Amino acid sequence: MQNFSLIKKALLILPLVGLLSACGGDDDLPEPDRNTKMLYIDFDDGATGWKPGFADYPAGQETFYELKSGLETLPTSLGTNRKGYKLSGNNHSDDLYMFVTKQVDGLEPNTIYDFRFKVTFGTNAQKNCMGVGGAPGEAVWVKVGVTKTEPKAVNDGAGNLLMNIDKGQQGAGGSDAILVGDFANSRECGDSNTNYMSKSLISNKGAFSASTDDKGNIWILLSTDSGFEATTTIYFMELEVAATKKSN
Repeated sequence: MQNFSLIKKALLILPLVGLLSACGGDDDLPEPDRNTKMLYIDFDDGATGWKPGFADYPAGQETFYELKSGLETLPTSLGTNRKGYKLSGNNHSDDLYMFVTKQVDGLEPNTIYDFRFKVTFGTNAQKNCMGVGGAPGEAVWVKVGVTKTEPKAVNDGAGNLLMNIDKGQQGAGGSDAILVGDFANSRECGDSNTNYMSKSLISNKGAFSASTDDKGNIWILLSTDSGFEATTTIYFMELEVAATKKSN
């Protein structure tokens, strides 16, 4: 199981021409101290323990929705011979939710933390484009979150797969997942360059808090919530999480 740490380790610098889009007011996450622990994920190191899932679609329609997931080599525009975690689906329901989650430890048991996130991913969706049901960039929302219980898609009894947590609905976050931005990159719609670009999103300070379980474990969630009625393919590349213990 991956562990939160007080010591900041050096991140591998990617050979990319990237895009930084910060949702919050700060340019980066806080440095670790006695109240703040850090988690660093680079999917090029592997995806051990990460579990993919899909929700907000009819059970048994996985082939029709073209659902795909797993660790794959990134498109060359994102780095040579590097890997990322791919999620892909064709959003026939106008509401497809795609996610990957992992349990991590190293925090204090039954303790509330403020969490901040910096997520870096690859996107090929140009900005300001029109799309079926919504834009391919701005109508695909990126959400991150923390829960005590494992996030899963469960059958609602009527044949639909829905999440067992509160991840919000499309452009709105929920109590278990926060909206950090959208899937659009910096290229204007119609640009001849349709290659993938890297994009980083940072959550606002104080925008999300959650409690650990009785062993100090949490589940980390990376996801997209889509209103674009066609195929979205995202490559999650890196994740940084700052967990700051809330004062009593």
